[in-house]
Amino acid sequence: MHQIKGRMLFAVVAFGLAILRAPAPVVAAEKPAKLRTAYVSPIGAMAPVWMAAASSAFQTEGVDVELVYIQSSAAIAALVAGEVDAVQISAPAIVPVVLAGGNITMIAGLLNKMIFSFHAQKEFKSAEQLRGKIVGADRIGSPNDYGVRTALTKLGLKPESDVQLLRLGGSAIQWSALQSKQIAASALTPPVSFKADAQGFTRLVETYDLPYQNIGLVIRKSEVEKRAEIWLRLLRAVQRGIRAWYDNPQLSKSVLAKYTKDNDLVMLDKTYEFFTKQAGFNGDLSFTDRGFEQILRFFGSTVLPAAKDASPNQFYDTRIIDKLKK
Repeated sequence: MHQIKGRMLFAVVAFGLAILRAPAPVVAAEKPAKLRTAYVSPIGAMAPVWMAAASSAFQTEGVDVELVYIQSSAAIAALVAGEVDAVQISAPAIVPVVLAGGNITMIAGLLNKMIFSFHAQKEFKSAEQLRGKIVGADRIGSPNDYGVRTALTKLGLKPESDVQLLRLGGSAIQWSALQSKQIAASALTPPVSFKADAQGFTRLVETYDLPYQNIGLVIRKSEVEKRAEIWLRLLRAVQRGIRAWYDNPQLSKSVLAKYTKDNDLVMLDKTYEFFTKQAGFNGDLSFTDRGFEQILRFFGSTVLPAAKDASPNQFYDTRIIDKLKK
């Protein structure tokens, strides 16, 4: 009997020691990777990272993401300085920096279509009426500046000589200036463009048919391989967010309302429909070389001659999306 009890006691002690020696569960051992990710405008195009947060995709993929709003004119500088880890922005913003040897690259393409429409005061019904007038724009090289220049060119106007470009800042400031008649025209994106339609401003031209590398995720080039596992988790989360955009319209519209500060149900419906059917988000996160080529060609012939000889693959890195496909 004593022998049996001894064996039982030994077994219990051995079992206890085994538990103490066993490695802790992976979930408890791994802390979520912390990332500061910036978006550059409170417009519908920024929805991929918003949706990743709202659908708990970041949490699912083990990344603790702090979303911060930084205007496009300052976002790339914040990235280069290490103030943020990633920026969701469109390609024109990175072209001058990369050509100057800057330490940035795009690792995912989230929206590969152009979304600017060009709106003028109600009394302007043709491009000719805009000659000599003041047109709102953001700083040179910004996505909005590119949109303004592209729209004017499509209208047959030369941005540098046929109109006066007033560099006010981002789309929100330009929309206020248009409403207060400080400017004659401006390039707008949804949902603000739909508000301009509703208020009777003249929609002179759209850029939707032009190839364009729109919103993508941009990081420091030196960290692509160094933090590859973290970027992989980030991109998986963004993919989940894009799927949620299509699968859950109710959540998507509530997210739009939260970040754009617009609770107009008609505007929310229009914006959701636009970014679902007209300019859908890119689930495979691939890039468009034609989009980059269009941007480089335009910059090369206008404000940045060095862009003429640049190749699209100078501005993006496919290593993370390649891992995502495996």
